[in-house]
Amino acid sequence: MKYTNTQGLDDIVTNLGTEQRNEATKEIADVSTEKMLEMINAEDSKVPAIVAKVIPQIAKAVELIAERIELGGRLIYVGAGTSARLAFMDAAECPPTYNIRPGTITCVMAGGRECVFSANERLEDREENAVNDLKDIKLKEEDTVVAAAASGRTPYCIGALKYASSIGAGHVAIACNPKSEMGKHAEIAIEMDTGAEVVMGSTRMKAGTAQKMVMNMLSTAVMLRLGRTYGNLMLSSPASNTKCSNRDIRCFAEAIGNPDLVYARQKLEAAHNSALCAVIMEKTKVDYKSAKKAAVIAEGRVELAFRLAKEIYDSENE
Repeated sequence: MKYTNTQGLDDIVTNLGTEQRNEATKEIADVSTEKMLEMINAEDSKVPAIVAKVIPQIAKAVELIAERIELGGRLIYVGAGTSARLAFMDAAECPPTYNIRPGTITCVMAGGRECVFSANERLEDREENAVNDLKDIKLKEEDTVVAAAASGRTPYCIGALKYASSIGAGHVAIACNPKSEMGKHAEIAIEMDTGAEVVMGSTRMKAGTAQKMVMNMLSTAVMLRLGRTYGNLMLSSPASNTKCSNRDIRCFAEAIGNPDLVYARQKLEAAHNSALCAVIMEKTKVDYKSAKKAAVIAEGRVELAFRLAKEIYDSENE
């Protein structure tokens, strides 16, 4: 519908693709439940192809973030509402997956962490709030701010990008509308055209899925670039439950190319149940003490730990 007499309304918001009515789902409340779900699924299925179009921009962001983390920086997501909740999820899942230091990937949200569970959407309209929040966590030049908003125009996110730029920190935008206002203030703009939602304006749907995919890609690819896996195997994650212990045994077996899980279990026990130390010991023929020291110094970087282990062992056994 072409709106008229829009005085007092924000015309930019009115015309955003994510704010339009979806012609394909106008009758969604009147169809069978199965048909309703088919409509939702049909819209959701469009998201991977939309994300694929911005892989070059995601790749640039990965390289930027990885380079800055190597210098001691952090990946700091910034957002409001759904975008921030997705970011908190991504940040929370990285330490147990890759055994990185807490805070290496983190998030600030309009209204603070309590808004993860209790929405207060009014708090996103002030740029200065983001500046204050980033100052509170001592944003530094080595950090990278990744601001995410479906609309691409959230003042809180724009304020974060401006402040990051002003101190020389990395500043990346994730938006679900092309040529976004946030993109104008970012050195890398990841802008996807996710279009109208199944329910008008409910951007936790396609827009949320797209943002979640991008965040998964960013954090996973950064960890891969930083050498925190052995190929596609996790070796540094702590075995904190039965599932993870089982996975560690199989990851060790995969890493050394030996399917004997009894042998794998024995080697993990000799390495104090550290899959990384067990693989270091197996690959470099060093003792546990040298493997452990190498793993700690390398901070989970697998290939670096291999190199250090041999050097440490040789120096201590001359």
